[in-house]
Amino acid sequence: MVDCFDRIAVQMTEIALEPVRLLGERSMQQSVGLRVVSGGRRFIITIAKRFPDHPQKPTYLWKIHEVDATGERLPNGASSHLTPGNSFDDAETAYWSAVDGLCQINLKR
Repeated sequence: MVDCFDRIAVQMTEIALEPVRLLGERSMQQSVGLRVVSGGRRFIITIAKRFPDHPQKPTYLWKIHEVDATGERLPNGASSHLTPGNSFDDAETAYWSAVDGLCQINLKR
């Protein structure tokens, strides 16, 4: 049985993922940035679409930057990115990989 808090968590995740899903659906949109709070710190996760040669489908990359309360990147803040040569075929899969990357940032803290 799913309790009320679980339902709220699922609904909030669906709302947060909407821009990521739209990135995958809209051909002209090239990136989306999502503000997240983790471990008491603020981060922006950016999912970017890359267009390889036709007729291949686009691929998706991610990067993470620690930001201040206004969203400005901290000069000495934590950051991470997908290693060169890696990418994902799906925007949402790239987002969840970025979340794993954010967990690694918090573990190094």
